[in-house]
Amino acid sequence: MAKSQPTQRTPFEHFHDGLLHVHRELQHGVADILTVASHENSNQAVANRMIAAFCEELENHHRSEDVFFFPAFRAAGRLRSTDIAFLDARDDEHLVLVRLVGELKELTGRRSGTWAATARRLLTEVAEVADPHFAAEESVLTAEHVAEMITQRQLANVYRDMGQNWDRR
Repeated sequence: MAKSQPTQRTPFEHFHDGLLHVHRELQHGVADILTVASHENSNQAVANRMIAAFCEELENHHRSEDVFFFPAFRAAGRLRSTDIAFLDARDDEHLVLVRLVGELKELTGRRSGTWAATARRLLTEVAEVADPHFAAEESVLTAEHVAEMITQRQLANVYRDMGQNWDRR
């Protein structure tokens, strides 16, 4: 019996898979930091390194959307009015998350008796904004729907542009 060849994944499927993957990583990051910050004698230095890594990953994820993907979706000229409203709402949520990331980064430079409580409060706020934000992106930015928003060639160009210009934008 001949082995069947693996099915070739489309760029649209890769996009959605990547979206799911980074969202799960970010959600696990929040949960892991909350666990560390919840212990009475938590190691603040360890938690601060975890917060810094989390903030960097979230900033990079939003950078990929704000600088590369969302502008390309808009420029492709294939969006419905509901798609435009969807992207605008995600942009607004990104602004809230940017503020919270700024507060988390500021927190890592402080030592105080309220550090753990502040970390837990900020991370809880991040989760309250990010979880429905991620769910919305995952349900709307499916492989099938992204294929309606942008051509395969245009999406490939976004990935190429990200690789070539990540540090320039």
